[in-house]
Amino acid sequence: MTYPVSDLTCAVCEETAESAEWLSECLECRRPFHLNPYNNRPGRDCGDALLGGESSGVETFCSDCLAAEQRAARAAMGPEGARAEAMVRSLHGDALQMPPAAPAPAEGRRRFRRVDGE
Repeated sequence: MTYPVSDLTCAVCEETAESAEWLSECLECRRPFHLNPYNNRPGRDCGDALLGGESSGVETFCSDCLAAEQRAARAAMGPEGARAEAMVRSLHGDALQMPPAAPAPAEGRRRFRRVDGE
């Protein structure tokens, strides 16, 4: 989606993008955010692109919406998830770091491979 020149501000980091090419619209909240469409070029990512889901195409989500979805999933896991984390910490302390919480794609979605070249 192309945004008017005055709307080139990322809703997540609040920095201005050089052009609309570096912004995408979040499918959930409809706000623009930085999304680098290339693997082999430097660029900022304030969200992610997933392949599949309801649209059976590429869906883009800002990191704020992905984090909210992750919090909801943890809350839905209930006390069992908290007990499992406490057990790991009791056995290993902070020496064994818990893996960073990466938002799992919703059922039917998978990570989208970005373009390697122009």
